[in-house]
Amino acid sequence: MITCLVSFSLNKAVPFLLVASSLASAASGGQVKPGRLIKDAARVLDEIAKSRNAVPDAVLNSTKCIVLIPSSSGKAANISAAGVASCRETPVNWGSPAFIIFRGLGIQAHRNALLIFILSDRGMQQLRSGELQIRAPRRAAPLVNTTPVTTQVDLTAGVLTYEGATGVLSGSKVTGVIRPDSVLTPRFSNSVSKKTIETYQSSVISFFNTITATGIVIHHTAVIPGEDVVPRTEGHVDRYHQAKGFEILCSGRIYHVAYHYLIMEDGSIQVGRPERCEGAHAQGYNSYLGISVVGDFSSEDNPTGKKGPARPTAKQIASLVQLCRRLKDRYNIPLQHIVRHSDISSTRCPGDRFPFQSFLQQLQQRPRDLE
Repeated sequence: MITCLVSFSLNKAVPFLLVASSLASAASGGQVKPGRLIKDAARVLDEIAKSRNAVPDAVLNSTKCIVLIPSSSGKAANISAAGVASCRETPVNWGSPAFIIFRGLGIQAHRNALLIFILSDRGMQQLRSGELQIRAPRRAAPLVNTTPVTTQVDLTAGVLTYEGATGVLSGSKVTGVIRPDSVLTPRFSNSVSKKTIETYQSSVISFFNTITATGIVIHHTAVIPGEDVVPRTEGHVDRYHQAKGFEILCSGRIYHVAYHYLIMEDGSIQVGRPERCEGAHAQGYNSYLGISVVGDFSSEDNPTGKKGPARPTAKQIASLVQLCRRLKDRYNIPLQHIVRHSDISSTRCPGDRFPFQSFLQQLQQRPRDLE
């Protein structure tokens, strides 16, 4: 069987409903069209999802609700801005957008979008009950490029705020209060099309399934259960992973294969899911890129080679070195973040016959060192 696969999981959150409030801004209702606001929120997410300096995967996986304010009005000292909020209904699905008003200080008017990630049950309850206070952060909100390792302290912040300008994120010092918008909410059902809502929800799901790679996990495929053969193509693995429920919506498309790359017996490299899409290959490490080498390299599971190649071929190792070197340079991945599945999980994958130390030595040699 394929022993390397562990699906990822996200924190559950109950569905959320914002209660109408007389404290909402009538001015926003007269200036903002509900459909346009939702489309702008989706656009902000799509733009930021393309940025390399993204919100860490650990934060995304811990988020219970998100508030998006595409733009602001008024002076920087007195901001009143309309936005939308959504919460998780299941680990992989998000609820319909609800309209909110943000009043506060610190965000640059007319320029930056504001993204507020709610990680705590208390914050989610305050949002649902009609008033969420946004206070000045004690420490900068983590970003992949500036916070290589997300700590538990980051995740217990309760609320994390970011500003986005032209698709680039930065931490925000904004303060204020979020309340329901009682002006836009009654107009919602009559003025926003089903397609607009579905597009927005797709953008939210894709955003939370987008990663900036912080490491690499090496696997072997082992054999397809019930077939007793190693996979021959990426499509072979894709169909098996589809049956296992490893589906992901990312960049507007659905993918099934849990790995980002597969390396076939002849050394050819086949693409699984895109590099910017969260993997489903190593629980807790799905922001690492998953590379699976075709074969079963465990002397215990495949002692005679009846379950496929018992050792990786020279061509497979050469391709793996070349691929990892390219990914390491592209994402600035430190050598210590290139690991075997067995280094981070209770598994034999990629097997005791996989020459990991030799692979690491080759990886550290640049092409000119081999001349």
